[in-house]
Amino acid sequence: MPAGGRAGSLKDPDVAELFFKDDPEKLFSDLREIGHGSFGAARDVRNSEVVAIKKMSYSGKQSNEVGQVQYSQKWQDIIKEVRFLQKLRHPNTIQYRGCYLREHTAWLVMEYCLGSASDLLEVHKKPLQEVEIAAVTHGALQGLAYLHSHNMIHRYEQHRRCLGGEYYLHHLSLSWAVVLLEALAKAPV
Repeated sequence: MPAGGRAGSLKDPDVAELFFKDDPEKLFSDLREIGHGSFGAARDVRNSEVVAIKKMSYSGKQSNEVGQVQYSQKWQDIIKEVRFLQKLRHPNTIQYRGCYLREHTAWLVMEYCLGSASDLLEVHKKPLQEVEIAAVTHGALQGLAYLHSHNMIHRYEQHRRCLGGEYYLHHLSLSWAVVLLEALAKAPV
């Protein structure tokens, strides 16, 4: 059987330990969509903390060309992402809070970041100062150095989810770096 077993199955103890058993709908209130897609923000009813929640659906079996049953690639991706997030332990990476399962949907709960690189530029309405660019870049590079020192790199590369109050690295991309370089180029000398 492939690693992770049947989609949503918690019979494998190594897989079961990745997920909390609680019902996420009872733990998180006021779930609101963040931008577009599967991310939302909610309040943890246990401590009133605002968290980010990524909902990922999974289900079903598929057959490969040899006729062997393979379990949902989506389920395998969820297991892989949870294991990756559990390893992150650095002030410049997103903090993982846990994962819950409900009705063929995994709820990945993470620290909520108040903004992104593009939000920073939009709010500023003027080019960033070199010292501001340096602070953002320094924080992102510290997170990147941490990931690389642990032989990790995130497969999703979107700048929109990159920064929080202390400049966290969750997703880094060339496009994000281009945004910063463009801001630097427009900055008054």
